[in-house]
Amino acid sequence: MKKIWNITAIIALCIGFSMHLYAQKQTLKLDLNYNCSFPMGSFKNNIISDASPRGFSGELMYELNNKWAAGLAFGFQDYYQKYPRAIYQTGDHEVTSAVLSNSVQTMPVLAKGIFSPFGGNKSSIQPYLSLAAGLGVVDFRQYLGEFGGTANGAGLMLQGGAGIRVPFGKFSSSGIKIGADYNYIGY
Repeated sequence: MKKIWNITAIIALCIGFSMHLYAQKQTLKLDLNYNCSFPMGSFKNNIISDASPRGFSGELMYELNNKWAAGLAFGFQDYYQKYPRAIYQTGDHEVTSAVLSNSVQTMPVLAKGIFSPFGGNKSSIQPYLSLAAGLGVVDFRQYLGEFGGTANGAGLMLQGGAGIRVPFGKFSSSGIKIGADYNYIGY
């Protein structure tokens, strides 16, 4: 009977040790990205129409397996546009000739999931799809000449994305990521 308990204990230790080794395959990755943003929809028509090359984002992702990863995403994007001098109606019978400038900064904090369909093979191009949801903080400033106002707020932010990863080498975990994300902020 004692021999059976010893064999059972050894088998249990081996199974526990092998699961521990398997858990070590899963990694935590940090991605830092440069962003260039192009306004769309009513944001482009009413507030900022110029593209913004002033942005960055980052992701802290935990690889669940070869194809799926989940984690947190954060970022910052700065939009700015100055319109030519024009005459604006500022009161009941009041008009002002001034330069209008709009400044908008967005800061998302999102829970994100990534699916890589070819995650198990070591191909030179790895496509991916991503979905994220969380909080989008928006800082809006509008100046009419030297007079201005600000509005701050936070709302639901949704993000969908697609792109490719190109590893530096066949067995490298580093590489270049090229993709596009569509952000919706309820502000």
